[in-house]
Amino acid sequence: MPDRRTIIGGMLAAAGAGPAAAQPAPTGEALAARLVEAMGGAAAWRAARGLRIAAVHFEPQLPGAYDNVLAIALDAPRMRFEGRSAWGMRRVRAVVGDRGWRVSEVSPLGPMTPAQVKGDLDWWEAHPYRNVRRLAVADPGVRPRLGEGGRLELVRSDGTQLMWYRLNEAGEPYAFGVGDAAAGVVLGPLETVPGGVRLPIWSTRMDGAFRASGQKGQVFPDWPQVDWEKP
Repeated sequence: MPDRRTIIGGMLAAAGAGPAAAQPAPTGEALAARLVEAMGGAAAWRAARGLRIAAVHFEPQLPGAYDNVLAIALDAPRMRFEGRSAWGMRRVRAVVGDRGWRVSEVSPLGPMTPAQVKGDLDWWEAHPYRNVRRLAVADPGVRPRLGEGGRLELVRSDGTQLMWYRLNEAGEPYAFGVGDAAAGVVLGPLETVPGGVRLPIWSTRMDGAFRASGQKGQVFPDWPQVDWEKP
């Protein structure tokens, strides 16, 4: 019996064969293959180990917009967040493995608590672009399945649901969520970014409590070159 890598590889080949090719059945494996292909293809995602996204963020509890830069490793728990604004924000934090540090305009440099580190690690595990790569490399720690209303759901090896995507007819993600929650994030149209993958140009939470515009992404063959250690 073929393993899942062989099945997804065949699905990806079919997805890229052109409009004359027969459409695969709407199974979880088929939806995963369409998602990977629509976001730039398996080869581009397999070659990517790092991701950087710069955007303008809006949150209603803050006095104005701020510039945010995210840098993460796609294959290891390593991430860095930096937010700056014209009205005085300067917030930086980084997590590497099970350790983290943070500094802001209102608090001095110091270690993150275990709960804060876990929150960022949970976020990283369910990151929507990281999980596209996991599908592209056939990571055995995640399995696709057809879910409620035709959405693509990703399940951990222990059977718990990690996250979900909703795809349009072209296989592009227009929404995703964490766990099995009904609410999530709406994604804008995709554009090809340096590194060859395709990423959304904006995103917003369904309740409007978070918005990101002008998203400029880039993937790298290695981890992003940023300051991971404490400044």
